[in-house]
Amino acid sequence: MSDTETKLVEELVTANRILANEGIIDVFGHISVRSARHPQEFLLSCSRSPQAVTARDIMRYRLDGSPVTKTKERHYAERVIHAGILEARPDVHSVCHTHSDGILPFAASGELIRPVIHAGTVFWDGVGWFEEYDREGNLLVASASEGKALASSLGSRRAVLLKNHGCVVVGKSLPGAVLAAIHLDQNARIQLETMRLGKTLFIGSEQGRRGGAVFDLPLSLERAWGYW
Repeated sequence: MSDTETKLVEELVTANRILANEGIIDVFGHISVRSARHPQEFLLSCSRSPQAVTARDIMRYRLDGSPVTKTKERHYAERVIHAGILEARPDVHSVCHTHSDGILPFAASGELIRPVIHAGTVFWDGVGWFEEYDREGNLLVASASEGKALASSLGSRRAVLLKNHGCVVVGKSLPGAVLAAIHLDQNARIQLETMRLGKTLFIGSEQGRRGGAVFDLPLSLERAWGYW
């Protein structure tokens, strides 16, 4: 790999460790990044628990989900999540799939996640909803058709809930996707707590748009990435 790709691989390994350490991606979660050298390809670990991912586990895939890297290792069945979204969204450079405890009550109920804290304004334009699993499927997004349907449910947003399963968040960069995944879980946890109190002060879309822009600033991403 080029020096640029080598650095990207190192950052992807770090992203896996950060998200595992923060309790966002569990044994079955995963995160990808679009290749800097070939935008029609992406980097993703082979089927490995996030805390165990190393540089040698990072594989290269095409946007149809087929592997470029020749390996005897198993691939994530849900790599079509990354392929479908990266193909549909040229503006997206990183995709993260999680089953974090904070978002699962919303995925299991259909209740909308809405911004209630500043960190949640990253999602000022809403969180999508996906339930178009294949008829003979198993609640995994494992087929090309499911990957494309999920990308459609995401639309132009930064996150989508998967019914009875988890969520997907995206970013314009790898640090951006990590930040979004952590902030979505944090907002969901606080929202659920306020719902128990019987009163929730939601943040309006315009104020949310202005608030969310703060987290796209390079200085904000650098500060957050360094902290995690």
